[in-house]
Amino acid sequence: MKKPDAIILAREALLPALGLVSKAVERRSTIPVLANVLLAVDAAAGTLTITGSDLDCELRTTLSCQAGKDEAFTLPSGILHDAVRKMPDGAEIALVAEKDFAALSAGRSRFRIQILPATDFPTMDAGSLSHSFELDAGLVARMLDTVSFAISSEETRYYLNGIYWHAGETLNAVATDGHRLAKFAAPLPEGASGMPAIIIPRRTVGLIRQLIGDKDAVKVSLSDLKIRVETGQGTLLSKLIDGSYPDYQRVIPASNANHFTVEREALAKSVDRVTTVSSGRGSAVKFAFEPGGNLTLTTNNPDAGSANDEVTIEHGEGDSVEIGFNGRYCLDLLNAAEGKRLVFSLGDPGSPTLIQPETDDELKPLFVLMPMRV
Repeated sequence: MKKPDAIILAREALLPALGLVSKAVERRSTIPVLANVLLAVDAAAGTLTITGSDLDCELRTTLSCQAGKDEAFTLPSGILHDAVRKMPDGAEIALVAEKDFAALSAGRSRFRIQILPATDFPTMDAGSLSHSFELDAGLVARMLDTVSFAISSEETRYYLNGIYWHAGETLNAVATDGHRLAKFAAPLPEGASGMPAIIIPRRTVGLIRQLIGDKDAVKVSLSDLKIRVETGQGTLLSKLIDGSYPDYQRVIPASNANHFTVEREALAKSVDRVTTVSSGRGSAVKFAFEPGGNLTLTTNNPDAGSANDEVTIEHGEGDSVEIGFNGRYCLDLLNAAEGKRLVFSLGDPGSPTLIQPETDDELKPLFVLMPMRV
């Protein structure tokens, strides 16, 4: 018999909610309550809101429950998630908050989990969010998936540790680490005109990607300090990187005269093969483009050996070009790019290369790859 003050939840609703929110939890924090999630019951609405935070971002989701009273408390994220995960499929879970512990039960399973008070849990203030607009979930996913590989992990240039969002005639997402650059331009949504240019941190980018479902509309609200993203799964509020993004337009070549079209998947497989003998991420691969011929890839590692491979150039114009690229960086780019074919626009061997899908799609992304000495 269930206690009258129990919170009654379906395992099939609670487990994914905990799985989502736990991604915002800081597991290595020196502040104990940050390892917990906040559970807040609205008895009249019949809802339980679960919140996780690491002080820089806050993720929350709401699910249906049965409860006799409003209450709020925190429980350890990892222990709670594991306990619910190990309960039987289809279980109805009863959660009763006592003074220092919460009793969690389903069928014959019983847990007593230590509580920390809700008053200890930090909450983020969104402040005034000056701009708000909606985007299609699939479009947001494409933007993030296309450019996020180029986010820098170099701490000294912290302003590159995220995706740069800014509005002009289009809504632009850009990432670069100084060695490669990716840009995706989407139609400017209503409400985005005049928005401040922002840098979304890498961790926040990952959380947004987790929050996006297949068919959700995504509501974005932002200021120059914070961004809030709302979907059918939950709401994310995050601080932004405080810094000035460099003028990335300067490194996008506009007049490279040599153009070569290759099949993206075939090239990715070829790069993957020749980097087998490479050592680490700094391995150089020589790309020899021959108009009317093939693209020859060559790599040489004095400690392991050498490898070469060829890919058919489906269309070429201009002069022959031999240029070196970081093989791992190139492979990352090829895996993130869209389309069946890519057009490589090259200048001299010391100049940046522009790479774009061969498509008439207005949402065509662009990539820039810096050369490497071979």
